[in-house]
Amino acid sequence: MLILNSFISAIYPLNCKCCQISLVKGEQHFCLNCEVNFGEVEAIHREEVYQLFWGKANIEEVFIAFQFFKHEHLQNLIHTFKYRKDQLLAIHLGKVLGGVIKQPVFDVISFVPMHKSKERKRGFNQAELIAKGLGEALGMPVLSLLKRTNSTSSQTEKGVFDRFVNMENKFEILTMENSYKHVLLVDDVITTGATLVACAKVLEQLKLKVSIACLAYRGLH
Repeated sequence: MLILNSFISAIYPLNCKCCQISLVKGEQHFCLNCEVNFGEVEAIHREEVYQLFWGKANIEEVFIAFQFFKHEHLQNLIHTFKYRKDQLLAIHLGKVLGGVIKQPVFDVISFVPMHKSKERKRGFNQAELIAKGLGEALGMPVLSLLKRTNSTSSQTEKGVFDRFVNMENKFEILTMENSYKHVLLVDDVITTGATLVACAKVLEQLKLKVSIACLAYRGLH
């Protein structure tokens, strides 16, 4: 299989999903130059993200790999794994996100669930795949702790208030797991934080501390 993959790569060289240059041996999905330019969002934006949760949920730590509009290729990358079903890319980006987390304060990783009907239609949950890559990078367990009880309308065109209303009472405990103390909740992109707040409130019922990790912060720009 390794020989076959090498042969295919020689005939059809893979390109970096960011800058489109040909990848060399040892590079996966991204060239080294793009990889080193991936970095945690600036402190000013981290503070802005923290403010999304003030008075709404008790969030211990927030980890974000990208400022959504600073990295011009990021939107295309997210669309690639969500809508073109590039699941390996989602897992790899989870590993990139893992590089942001220097000293983990949590002991288990979970993710924002999709409604079963939507997950069947897409074929996967992108947040779960990101969490899988993150777990592999950090050597930590990934558990499905929540379920989505109702399918919701798209958040894309909604304002801040309507987004929070849309997420009320949409999640329930799936697994009564009480052997862990602190969960890292994973999603792909933060906009207003409404979905993450709704999930965090439910996880608090398990007496868990909650931290959050996402690939990118977008905000309502």
